[in-house]
This record gives sequence, structure tokens and C-alpha cells, in this order.
Amino acid sequence: MKPPQVLREGTKKTIFVNFMDLCKTMHRQAEHVMAFLLAELGTTGSRDGQQRLICKGRFLPKVFEGVLRRYMTEYVMCVGCKSSDDILSKENRMFFLRCQQCGSARSVAPIKAGFVARIEKA
Repeated sequence: MKPPQVLREGTKKTIFVNFMDLCKTMHRQAEHVMAFLLAELGTTGSRDGQQRLICKGRFLPKVFEGVLRRYMTEYVMCVGCKSSDDILSKENRMFFLRCQQCGSARSVAPIKAGFVARIEKA
């Protein structure tokens, strides 16, 4: 997997440039990866027209790398054979990870975002 390319826009925004490339490499929907990243970083964000992820706050590339590693172990890697050739599906409000190599299936935890304060300038 390629390391995340991160740029800083101004003083309060961080741009994750190769976000869509990493989503395609992991075979995951961008919305799911984005929800996990934003929940783990404790911030808000969105995608721009070039499909880059824009996060509020200043983050180093190694922070993104650590969060992506956690995402890989929790939502991409098979526990039995350590393969990344699997399918993430949603059934009855639960996510299941089904491995294509060994055929094992397991449920994975839903993404829970903590409280993120919305600060507006008056």
C-alpha cells in the first residue's frame, strides 16, 4: 500500500491527496473509509471535486498512516489467513467481512463517531 500524500491548506485544513487511490487499492467504498478516518481523527471533513479528502485541523502524514493501518486490520484483513481479498457487506444493520481465499466470515464493528464540537465564528 502506498503511503498517504498529505498537504496543508492554510493553517486549519489538511488535504489527503491520494485518498481515492487508497480506497480503490483496499476495494472499499470511499464513504466508509472517510467515516472511519474522520471518526478516528475526531474531526469533520469532506471530499472536493478532485476526490481528495479535506479534513479540518492539522495532521501529519504518520497520523493518517496509523489510522489507515487500524482500518486495514479491522475492516480489510482476514483474521484467519491475513488476506486482503475479501468483501465487506452489510446485512441486517451489521457489517460482515467475507474472505474470498479461505471462505471465513466475521462481523465487524460499526463506525462510531464521537462528539465533534462545531465552532462557528460570530
